[in-house]
Amino acid sequence: MSELMTAPTHREGLRWQLLTTACALTLLSCTAAEAATENADHPTVWIELGGQLERVSSGEQRFEPSFAVRSPRPDFEKTSPLSLLKAPRYAVGGEGKITFEPSGTDWAFTAAVRYGRSNGKKHMHNQTYTPIPARNAVFPSLMITPGKFEDVKTDYKESHTVLDFAVGKDVGLGLFGNSVASVGVRYAQFSLNSTVSLSSKPDYITKGFISTFGKYVFGHGFHNYRGGAHAERNFRGVGPSLSLTGSSPLSGNEDGGVAFDWGVNAALLFGRQRATTAHNTYGHYMKAAKGHPVVTYTKADSRVSTRSVTVPNVGGFAGLSMRYPNAKVSFGYRADVFFGAMDGGIDQRNSRTSAFYGPFASVSIGLGG
Repeated sequence: MSELMTAPTHREGLRWQLLTTACALTLLSCTAAEAATENADHPTVWIELGGQLERVSSGEQRFEPSFAVRSPRPDFEKTSPLSLLKAPRYAVGGEGKITFEPSGTDWAFTAAVRYGRSNGKKHMHNQTYTPIPARNAVFPSLMITPGKFEDVKTDYKESHTVLDFAVGKDVGLGLFGNSVASVGVRYAQFSLNSTVSLSSKPDYITKGFISTFGKYVFGHGFHNYRGGAHAERNFRGVGPSLSLTGSSPLSGNEDGGVAFDWGVNAALLFGRQRATTAHNTYGHYMKAAKGHPVVTYTKADSRVSTRSVTVPNVGGFAGLSMRYPNAKVSFGYRADVFFGAMDGGIDQRNSRTSAFYGPFASVSIGLGG
């Protein structure tokens, strides 16, 4: 009798297990279907295009020939030539990024490129004429106008490119909204080419008259200086990178409204730093109008340097974005600093930090989903 009672009891327990399993599977299926439906409403590919205005801080050692810094300065000099001997402060450029977010996951795969460049040509010419009467019997009204002058020409070309490839995962930091931690690879390339040309005749010394076979020749003396420099500098490096980005809604929700966006990044780049420089300075003194120049100063030198370097890189950004289900418009301020990336020296190596910082704007379009 007990055996007959035990059998129905086992069958009843089996029915409850089957029912529970069926309910669990049904619930999981519904949950998965709901998640798939939600994910289907979100784009899986985002394409972002934008531009930026950046303050560039890398530069190079300034070429300063002795006659350009001599004191006192010529009385006709309106602007110091040293004010022209520097690279442009600002660069403009563009950026692009594509992000793939597989449906049903919180992973993101990103490829991004940022490019900027600046070109600057400057020319300064200061000159004065001092009329001096000839005072001779043949041409009593003859006026001789010896001139003093200073001429400076500069040409700077700078460019920088940064490529990023990263894989990220949404880590959700609560108060910081949606947060994505990423690891990847960063490649950076910087170049700076410069050409400088200076010439000066700062004085004109009257010597009087020289009479030869009835001809009157105005005698004079003056100093003449020339200087020039050319440099080509670049850096190329690649290395691992880390970043953390986040977005906190200020109004609306993640599918629409205004959000505060932020991010920090760091990388360690391994690469090569190269600098090729050449410069010369020449000065002479002319004793008289028909005399021969007496060289007072001359110097010329050149250098080629290639060096393997390790460049730490840190950066960050902050801004606001207006979000829509399949689009986003962003504005913000960004900075990236590359420590010791460039060799800015003339006669010897001089490590310089390259920094790029300024406002940016971008538009993102979502596809798929």
